[in-house]
This record gives sequence, C-alpha cells and structure tokens, in this order.
Amino acid sequence: KAVFNLGIGAAGSVIKFKKRMKSGEFFPPFLYISILNSCNLRCQGCWVDVDKPREAIPLDGLNRIINDARENGNRFFGILGGEPFMYPELIELIAQHPDCYFQVFTNGQLITDKKAKQLRELGNASPLISIEGTENVSNERRGRKDVLNCTLRGLDACLNNGLLTGVATSLCQSNIDDLLREEWLRKLIERGVHYAWYHTYRPVGPQINPQLALTPEQLRRVRQFVVD
Repeated sequence: KAVFNLGIGAAGSVIKFKKRMKSGEFFPPFLYISILNSCNLRCQGCWVDVDKPREAIPLDGLNRIINDARENGNRFFGILGGEPFMYPELIELIAQHPDCYFQVFTNGQLITDKKAKQLRELGNASPLISIEGTENVSNERRGRKDVLNCTLRGLDACLNNGLLTGVATSLCQSNIDDLLREEWLRKLIERGVHYAWYHTYRPVGPQINPQLALTPEQLRRVRQFVVD
C-alpha cells in the first residue's frame, strides 16, 4: 500500500496537478486537513487554540472532503489537529479509504500498542511524531511534564509494530543546538525511525513566544544542514 498509495499514487497526483495548472484549474495535489482543535498538550507557538470549545469535522464531512479530492486524482492526505489521535473515528476514517495514504501529525502520546497494530493492519498510514527537544526543553515547549518519555513510548509502539514512522521537529532557539545535528539523526536511525522532518518555529497562536523564533543566520544554517 505504501508503494502504490504513497509512491505511485502521490506521483500521479502531482502529474494531474501539473496538467490542471496548464489549463488554469487550481486544485492542490495533496490536502492537509486539521480535523479537530483538541490536544493533550499546550505547545508554545501552536496555531491551534486548544483551550477553545472543542471543534471537529464530522466523519461524514471528512469522507466528503477526501472523496472530492480523490475525484481530482489525489491519493495523499496529511491529518493534523490539535492531536489527531483524540479524534474518536480516526482509525475508521483511515480504514474507509484503503486506496489513499495518510500521514498523521501527532505528538505520539496517545498511540498505544493496540492502535499501532490497527494502523499496521490497515497499511495506509504513517505517523509523523513530533519531538521538540531534550526532556526539560520538551516540558517547557509543550506545557506538560514527562513529555519526552510519553512521546517515546508512542514512537516505540509504532516501530515495534512495523509502521513506516517519522519524527518531526519544530526548530527554535531552545532546541536547534540539540536536534539540528547528525548525532540526533543517527539516534533516530538506531531506534528504527524511517524519516525525519524539520520545520522552523513560527510565532503564531495564543502562546506566540516570539523569542523562540530563529534568526536569518540560523535559518540559513537549517537549510544548509538539510542539503548536506
């Protein structure tokens, strides 16, 4: 499923997107859907105000969005929150679209061995688990205690069940020196992680924290590191 839905399917989405562009029709090749605003953490700089009343896209609405996109040739979807694993029908949503591939942006803390096994059986989803620094940095960035250990348990549940699993980091002033290093990537590889994403921190949301934003020089450093 990864080969056909993520590889061939995603490539086909791009080809159809380019054809649409030539005819002046604008519809994206991939969709990233924020399915709810609830979260178990309180991260600095998150665009979602998780303390507002709970809002979520109903399951039938999500199915309609995905089916409409599939009619345009789309096969790849990013699932965001809040925390997607707080959405009760997340597994059901993924199961209803076996010819699509889903990348689930998550803090990993709610991924149990049972949920990881379910995703493994479905075969069309990849958790992208966010790690924001060392233990102390993670606690401060994410507004809770024991954040890193809880996240690593979810990460290991995914890896132990053979899921295609990634780790994402939002680089900022408090974690760039620890995580923008080859040694960090080597640790992920040794743990069994398959891919890594680096984002750059952007001061948005109810806890803006602009002091965490990277300088222009640090941004150039990030780009050069990824290229190297």
